[in-house]
Amino acid sequence: MRYVIFNWVHPDDAAAWEAMSPEEQAEDVERHRAWFRKFGEKVVGGEELDEPRTVKALRRGRQAEGIVVTDGPYVETKEILGGFVIVEAADMDEAVAMAREWPSLAGQPNATVQVQPVYTR
Repeated sequence: MRYVIFNWVHPDDAAAWEAMSPEEQAEDVERHRAWFRKFGEKVVGGEELDEPRTVKALRRGRQAEGIVVTDGPYVETKEILGGFVIVEAADMDEAVAMAREWPSLAGQPNATVQVQPVYTR
């Protein structure tokens, strides 16, 4: 069986990382690299996601409004992140257009699809 490890980062932790010296950040990166060296044979894929400010969330609108697109990963906590699909798209607009056609948006009244770019350096 395969499992996805989603790394949820608290905003305070992200701010603390940004405040670290370059040496401390390098030490943190090395700890991550050590984890990947240890478990690399079991890693089959994954991506680091870009910052929440770049996310788009899609929901069915109320009273025949169609699909509503909002900024940010503002999904209610009662919802479950069920997985992710990686797509190639020219830009956010194309990715959102693809997400609008996600099957659950048509068949599940409370479905939410979130579009988030992969972090690139």
